[in-house]
Amino acid sequence: MTFKSLTALALAAVLLPLSPVHAADYDPPIYVDQAPDYKPVEVGSGWYLRGDVGYAVNKPFDDSVGPTGFTSSNTLFDGSVGMGYHFTDYFRADLNFGILPTNKFGDSYVTTCAGTLTTTVTNVASGNITSQTNAPASTPCQGSDSASNKAYSLMANGYVDLGTYVGFTPYVGGGVGVVYSKFNKSIGASNCVPTTTSNTINGNTTTQQFNCDSPAGYSGAVTSQASYDFAYSLAAGLSYQVTKNVSVDVGYEYFAIPGAQYVAYDNGAFGIHKGLDYQSVKLGLRYDLW
Repeated sequence: MTFKSLTALALAAVLLPLSPVHAADYDPPIYVDQAPDYKPVEVGSGWYLRGDVGYAVNKPFDDSVGPTGFTSSNTLFDGSVGMGYHFTDYFRADLNFGILPTNKFGDSYVTTCAGTLTTTVTNVASGNITSQTNAPASTPCQGSDSASNKAYSLMANGYVDLGTYVGFTPYVGGGVGVVYSKFNKSIGASNCVPTTTSNTINGNTTTQQFNCDSPAGYSGAVTSQASYDFAYSLAAGLSYQVTKNVSVDVGYEYFAIPGAQYVAYDNGAFGIHKGLDYQSVKLGLRYDLW
């Protein structure tokens, strides 16, 4: 091999790596970033709605049987709706608006209504009034006394769940809040009805008209009072998870309003009492907003 041939081979070895590489000779790998896994956003996680109905096992108001004509009715059911939050697996709290038990009572009797008796004598032939007198008078009429009590609550409650056993979760709890209560009483209401009588003798007509001093539907001496008072409650019960989101519970509650005033029947008198408390059994439904 000549010197020229060796030189040509050396130059070819040097220049070969510098020659262009065609696309058909090599395709570089393509890298694609993997999309992140989709995670749905939980709206309202930990929050729940609730509703309860209860029945007072003891009458909240002190009322007793009165004389003939006395009537009394009590609404011993209460109810509430609210919203709460699970802070942990063992502690939850909620805010509730409720309607408390109510009652109303009263008695009716025959009383005497005062008024004025106007006596008019009229000549039938001429139509002229020959005489007229006004005099104080009275007549029997229907009288009554009545009273009513009602209240509404806004309570913040907390509960401790004591673990779940074969689907059942016992709990204890309590709450504090404010109660709006109102009582009304009416004493001495009467239904005095005006009357008119007439009689004709010897050509003269004598007309007697009784006019009440108190008109029909007189409401008597009315007393009404409303107030906002501190309230507290103690509770215990057992809940059962029916579905993933729905739980039912049965419980006991002691509810007290130490400063509330209400009307009660005291052997013929409609007295004002202070301090109200009662015990109730409750049935509740809770819906978790997961």
